[in-house]
Amino acid sequence: MIKFCSAAACLIALLALSWAGDKPSIAASKLERGKYLVEGVGLCGDCHTPHNEKGEPVTGQKLQGATIAFSPTVPVPVWAGKAPAIAGLTGLNNADVISLLSAGQTTRGIRPRPPMPGYRLSKQDAEAVVMYLRSLGPASEKKATR
Repeated sequence: MIKFCSAAACLIALLALSWAGDKPSIAASKLERGKYLVEGVGLCGDCHTPHNEKGEPVTGQKLQGATIAFSPTVPVPVWAGKAPAIAGLTGLNNADVISLLSAGQTTRGIRPRPPMPGYRLSKQDAEAVVMYLRSLGPASEKKATR
């Protein structure tokens, strides 16, 4: 009986370790998915990152907010002239951002102002984007850690 209990305890411990080992890889995979969506699909940096006179992103200012360098050819009364900082998602809650990215509006019904598109990401993709943006941290945190 003691040998069986000891073998069972070892098996349980091995299973627990294997499950715990999966969590970082799942989180890392979700983080990579978010990075891919932000940088490769949504091209968020085109508007949310300042660019220099050559059109290159300003080093150290990734997704820290920027003046939008283009304007509509016809009047658009709600046109946003500045894209907000989205690195760290300061002042925003996850539910609002996930809703904005998956349903096209926040949980309170606020829609993005043009030129921000009304994305319709899956909930999983929206969660991955939120995870990635949170991982970047706001500008004030970056300056404090340097």
